[in-house]
Amino acid sequence: MPNSYFQFKQFKINQGQCAMKVSTEACLFGAWVQANSAERILDIGAGTGLLSLMLAQRFDAVIDSVEIDEGAAHQASENFKESPWSDRLNIHHKDIQSFAESSSIKYDLIISNPPFFKSSLKSLSSTRNLALHQSEGLSASTLSVVIDKVLSNEGKAFVLYPEYESQLFSLEAKAKNLFAKPALIVKNQPNKGVFRIISEVQRNDFDAIPEQISIRDGKEYTNEFVGLLKDYYLHL
Repeated sequence: MPNSYFQFKQFKINQGQCAMKVSTEACLFGAWVQANSAERILDIGAGTGLLSLMLAQRFDAVIDSVEIDEGAAHQASENFKESPWSDRLNIHHKDIQSFAESSSIKYDLIISNPPFFKSSLKSLSSTRNLALHQSEGLSASTLSVVIDKVLSNEGKAFVLYPEYESQLFSLEAKAKNLFAKPALIVKNQPNKGVFRIISEVQRNDFDAIPEQISIRDGKEYTNEFVGLLKDYYLHL
C-alpha cells in the first residue's frame, strides 16, 4: 500500500485522497521541464499538486493548477498551503475546458501529465483506430484544444504520455495548428523499450532532437536521473 505522503527536500506531498500517487516518471517530468523563464504557469490535471510544487521550487512564477476531482483538488490545496510558495500557487476545482473558456490569461509554460488509456494498437496506419482511441477523462483532442486556447504566442507546453499516446497527441495538436514533438525519451533501463515520452508543444514549427534518459541501470539510479532529482529527493 502506497504511503499517504511523500517527503521531498523542500515540500511534502500528502496523497491519501488521490487515486494518482507520486510516481517516478512524474517526478522526472517536473524536474526536467525546460523554460528560459516563466511568469505564468498552467498545470492541467494537477492531482496532488506535485508538478506545480516542483515547478514552484524552480521558477518564480504564479501557477494555476486545474483539477476536476474534488478529493484531489482538496489534497493539492492542502499541499500548496503547507509549502513555501503558497502565495503563488492557485488550485481550481473545475474541468479544464470550462477553465480555459473563462480564462483571459495566456500562459508561457503549460504542463500536463494526463490520464491515458493504454492501447494495444501498435501502429498509426488506421485513421479509424486513431479516431476511436481516446484518453480516459481528458482526450488528446481536448488537451490540444485547451493548449491552443491558453498558450501564449511564444509559450511552450510539455506533455507526458506513453509512446503511442504521444504519437496520437502530436496528430491532434497538428490538427489545431500546433507543433508537438518528442523532447525527452524516457526508458526504465538502457536496454529496454520506450517507457514515456515528454513532448514539447509550440505554436510555430521548431527543430527538435529529443534527449534520452534511463531511470535506472540495473538497480541503481543513473547519473542523469540523480542529476535531475538531487534537488528534490531526500536521499540523493
